[in-house]
Amino acid sequence: MGYIWEPLRVYLMNRGIVPHLTPMNSKSIHPNQKIFCAGFDNGYGSVKLFVDGFDVIRIPSYISKEEMEDVPGRVVFNGNAYTVGESAFRTGYYFERNTDSNINKINNALITLLGALAHLPHRKAWHLKVVVSLHDVGLASDLCQVLNGEYKPLLAGKPSDVKVEVLKVVPEGMGALFGQQLPKKLTVLDFGNGTTLYSRYNLGKREVHTPYAFGVEVLIGEIAKKMKHLNGGKLGDLSKIRFCLEMGHTKYSRDIDIKDVYTTCLKEWYEGYLKKPVNLALDAKHQGDEIWAIGGGCLLPGFKKLLEKNDFQILANPVEANSSGLLQMAKTLNSATNVSMESLGV
Repeated sequence: MGYIWEPLRVYLMNRGIVPHLTPMNSKSIHPNQKIFCAGFDNGYGSVKLFVDGFDVIRIPSYISKEEMEDVPGRVVFNGNAYTVGESAFRTGYYFERNTDSNINKINNALITLLGALAHLPHRKAWHLKVVVSLHDVGLASDLCQVLNGEYKPLLAGKPSDVKVEVLKVVPEGMGALFGQQLPKKLTVLDFGNGTTLYSRYNLGKREVHTPYAFGVEVLIGEIAKKMKHLNGGKLGDLSKIRFCLEMGHTKYSRDIDIKDVYTTCLKEWYEGYLKKPVNLALDAKHQGDEIWAIGGGCLLPGFKKLLEKNDFQILANPVEANSSGLLQMAKTLNSATNVSMESLGV
């Protein structure tokens, strides 16, 4: 058994630097502290921001420009006002979603990061040292250009000086493996909102990383079409469908239960889209790999049982596992100031 990032872990242990794996109690944070390590997962379906010392912030990847009060997620920046997260959905009006366009994860990154910060207790200054995950690390320089800098937004109605320093951009899902005890051979499926990621590792080194452009959003889109007979002939609202599934049930509204439609669409989604990466993982299992599953899709009603039946190990807290690992990466990199991951064979 080994650890991913083994050379980095050994280097730090030899120097007495051990990554801090448990977040501090926020009450112990000095009011004048400015510098915080953080993990940022700007997903198609939800934003996960894990700032050291605070609870993880997980909010829908929605941005509204409707007029609102100074609610959590409210950001006033560069003459524009935005509401990020659940409150954007609660406006009941048009809002933009990360999943609406592949480039939104880049273009919206700063606004969603600030919106997530606007859910945390107010601080006059934040200097965030961040590790970020991205579906395509070829776009890492574009993402860094959007995020890096110093800003003066209003967060939930209060002024704050925010500095963002990106320490590293890594492929989506990789954070979930950081610090984990890994088998010699491992295959991981990450069931996200916009993509399904297939990755293989040998002795802690990634060999394959293939994104498939069909995540949970495809399932939700099919449900929206097939529930018209329950919804007065109208397409279902994508965000309302997503909301009820994330709550672990199929009650679309007080009057509409989409259980039968969901069951049909889940089978079709699996057969039409997921069967290929799942079969690849099962082939890898036949070759001696352990197979793990992460991502919010693992928790879809009924889907978790299907994965477990096929001997997938579902990581604890699969939705936030990636952001938690990203935070640990940030803390490790920040501690090892002069050490790069690449120079240590990571």
